Amino acid sequence: MVLFTCADQLPQDMGVEKCIVDGGAALQRLVERCGCRYHALDNTCSDKSAQVAELLQKVEEMVQENQGWFFEMVRPSLGFGDEDTENEREEDRGTEVERTAAMFRSPPRELRVLLVGWRGAGKSSAGNLLLGCRVFESGRPTEVSVRHQALVAGRRLTVVDTPGWDWFSVQRTPSNIRKEIKLGAGLLHPGPHALLLVIPVVSTLTPKKRQAIKSHLEMFGEEACQHTLVLFSCGDWLYGTSIEDHIQRDGGELLKLMQHCWNCYHVLDCTKASKDRSQVTELLRKIEEMVAENGEKPFL
Repeated sequence: MVLFTCADQLPQDMGVEKCIVDGGAALQRLVERCGCRYHALDNTCSDKSAQVAELLQKVEEMVQENQGWFFEMVRPSLGFGDEDTENEREEDRGTEVERTAAMFRSPPRELRVLLVGWRGAGKSSAGNLLLGCRVFESGRPTEVSVRHQALVAGRRLTVVDTPGWDWFSVQRTPSNIRKEIKLGAGLLHPGPHALLLVIPVVSTLTPKKRQAIKSHLEMFGEEACQHTLVLFSCGDWLYGTSIEDHIQRDGGELLKLMQHCWNCYHVLDCTKASKDRSQVTELLRKIEEMVAENGEKPFL
């Protein structure tokens, strides 16, 4: 993993991803060789422990990807053997440059998303589909916020699954659950790029439920709606009906929710997404567009 120090010395409008791109082919090649794993430390950050916790979480996830194995140090070679000719080295460099160019046609991005919604909405299953592996435990209530990360469609995607809130009112959601949901955002230092509000398409949205959703989103601040994308799960239950028609005919409540969330939404067909990753790629594209509209900055 590449650890960037002194991130506080970067220009205010430059994130570490742009720094990698502007750093030239050599830096890009280094990050690519390290599996696009990187982290930045800001010496002026008020919550330094959160930065360190995020770094350790990334290291643990890298260890998990390597199935828990450590690597054995070997004595490096101090010279080239007769078989390692200059032509071979030039050929290797050429292949490496081509591979790097393909990897960095667009900036390497780190997307951080927070899954929110009521109990039983399918947040854990949606998180598994996004990451392309079963890492969140589905089928039972989520008690604490859980964070996992994977390289998805050329992006370092970090997903936090949170406990579900009450269907009808924020007051009926236990205070410890509300606290745990907000703590989930803290696992995405320096903040989530997007809230994914998971709603099953089979659910009927009433005025009371819509108000409960709005009240719960306001736990993240008044501008949370600008960073929220409605993620419809169980898209296979639409049976050929377009999501737009489904929104229009739902008594107006879904339409009001879409307007509140700036018309950002996506549908996941669970029966197809595990085999056809284009649904996930399209979702990530929509998230990046929303992030761009919000000035490329996380919130909270």
